[in-house]
Amino acid sequence: MKTIHSKFLLLLFLLFLMLFSACQEEVVEVTEPDNEETIAPNSNLANLMRNVASNDGSGDNIIDYANCLEVALPVTVTANGVTITIESITDYDALETILDAFTIDDDDVEITFPITVILSDYSEIIINNQDELEAQIENCNDEDEEDDDIECVDFQFPITISMYNTDFQVIDTVTINDDEALYAFIENLDGGVLASINFPVTMVLANGDTVVVENNTEMEAAIEAAEDTCDEDDDYDWNDDDGDDDCTEAYIASSLIECHWNYVTSLYSTFVAEYFVFLADGNVEIYNDVTGDLVTTGTWSLSSDNDITSLNLDFNIEPHASLNIVWEMISCDDDRFEFFNGNNNLVLEQDCENDEIEDCNVNLAELEGLLLECDIEASTYDASGNILDENYLMFDANGEVTVNGEPAVTEFGSWSLLESGSGYTLTIEGLTVFDLLNGEWLLFGCDEDAFIFSQETNSGNVITMELEQDCEDCNTPEVLINDLVIYMPFAEEAHDLISGFNVENITNTFVEDRAGNSSCAIAFTGNDTFEIPVNTDSELEQGDSFSISLWFKMQNTAVGDLELFFRSPGNATQGFQLGVYDLNTPLFTDNTSFYLWDNDWNGGVDVVWENTDWHHLVVTVDADNTVRLYRDGVQRNIDENSSLNIGSQASDRYLIGEGFVGHLDDLRVYKRTLSSNEVGELFNLDGECYTCL
Repeated sequence: MKTIHSKFLLLLFLLFLMLFSACQEEVVEVTEPDNEETIAPNSNLANLMRNVASNDGSGDNIIDYANCLEVALPVTVTANGVTITIESITDYDALETILDAFTIDDDDVEITFPITVILSDYSEIIINNQDELEAQIENCNDEDEEDDDIECVDFQFPITISMYNTDFQVIDTVTINDDEALYAFIENLDGGVLASINFPVTMVLANGDTVVVENNTEMEAAIEAAEDTCDEDDDYDWNDDDGDDDCTEAYIASSLIECHWNYVTSLYSTFVAEYFVFLADGNVEIYNDVTGDLVTTGTWSLSSDNDITSLNLDFNIEPHASLNIVWEMISCDDDRFEFFNGNNNLVLEQDCENDEIEDCNVNLAELEGLLLECDIEASTYDASGNILDENYLMFDANGEVTVNGEPAVTEFGSWSLLESGSGYTLTIEGLTVFDLLNGEWLLFGCDEDAFIFSQETNSGNVITMELEQDCEDCNTPEVLINDLVIYMPFAEEAHDLISGFNVENITNTFVEDRAGNSSCAIAFTGNDTFEIPVNTDSELEQGDSFSISLWFKMQNTAVGDLELFFRSPGNATQGFQLGVYDLNTPLFTDNTSFYLWDNDWNGGVDVVWENTDWHHLVVTVDADNTVRLYRDGVQRNIDENSSLNIGSQASDRYLIGEGFVGHLDDLRVYKRTLSSNEVGELFNLDGECYTCL
């Protein structure tokens, strides 16, 4: 190999001019995909994928009796004289409870207009009255009629799709994170651009089982096989999935004492967020479900006559005194009891997770310190105790809050904590994706290690937010963490410990790291790329000093494959990439004509190129635009005052593992230039399995 080294480098130079000088986003020559592996517009596969991804409107039939449209939330409805605002899909259960609380009614649901409805193609229409809604419903199939949407199988996201031009060059890699994005992608397919799914893809069946498909043919077969294998629930009977068991008086008594019981009754004209605590001594307590305050006390007992079990309640104050009648049981489930008396109903739903809320013994400085000390797990609940959302928050001392949630999104807002006559108020502002967290939250109690806040929404509903510290004992050596803006140890998750962003639903597997720790490095198969978002701390532009450090282990011995570990996407004058090319030689390039090789690897100085050992790779860029490439603690190449140009506009994301077949570990990005000694220090660090910093 050494005898042709100079000619070979010249050939590589010419080849890279062709690869990186094109006036388009970086184009990578690939083997022409089989036509059968592209997604053709209006093909059977494209239509099947679209039907799986289409918006299913049957989930809210309890409101609109329409399978082809979905009412956007929140929406306020009145049922049987009780008004409730549906904030999330979990509130459908509360509406069902209200409807089921009456036995001699027609179960009409009156909607407060205007509302927005979402069609099967995710387009939205504003509906101003019932007549307009009925006109829109006319476009839907009737109850249980066959329709196009496929509900018995779903895609497990994310899915990545490679886009090719007519010369079969990759012009982009698209990551699809949800059904709406997939539907839009399929609808916008045209003949000028070719698209190919990066397999494998996991399909999720209605019973929770998964099917992994490896190509278009398998995907088409999997969808067609699953299409009619489940009840799509396109009827208007919301009780058809409820159970019903006979219960003895002893069983009912033990169940009532076991846990708290949320309740709804037809005797109240408005929905009340309260719950019962039935005590073994015959006393019963009613608590406010939002504040946890004791509302009133009374007594309870059970009696049986002719196989009918009755609940007897006795309270002294209204409106609870209206419950002082004999309630005969008409339905009994494991966690739901229904009683009636004449035209009135009482429905109890068991809640074994509802704990009493205690006072918080903290001052303002202590509370602020606890919020800053660790990551915070945030859970929001509606007035019925139904969970609305779960996120991770990171508060910093500069007043910025970082939110990580589902879908895999990171968002930044602001926060402040003030003391007033009402107590401590936490204000969160500036969020759009996670706008439910915006507002002024009043601290009203604590529950073990959690702080409980509440606020009243614009619609007049009270929601609560539970903030719980997530303080892990990291044991991470505090080595070289100054100006560290990305750190991904790949310890059984693709988690950036700096921003807190966690890549969800990845298809990669986790493998042994360089120290033999199980599941502490990540494996790539060549088509399981994922991305992480760029924030103000991690964005890189021309003129910035920065360093990228990672460990890699090749598993591919193909001679000419370009495999990228870390890439900032852009166009002909924006972006950069760090990876390997030709004989697996480490390489750092921009998208113009700059490149820097690992000369020792290319020349076979210290390695045989087919090796599959772990190697440490670092590239540094300083203020003079000098670029250095290190491998295994040794500088392998340098370009002083180089022509590197990564562009003046930072990318909004970084891509990891494009076309890569091998293992990665301990990805670090610094917003400064590491010295050669620091590079050596990183190289000598033991491999560990860190999940926090």
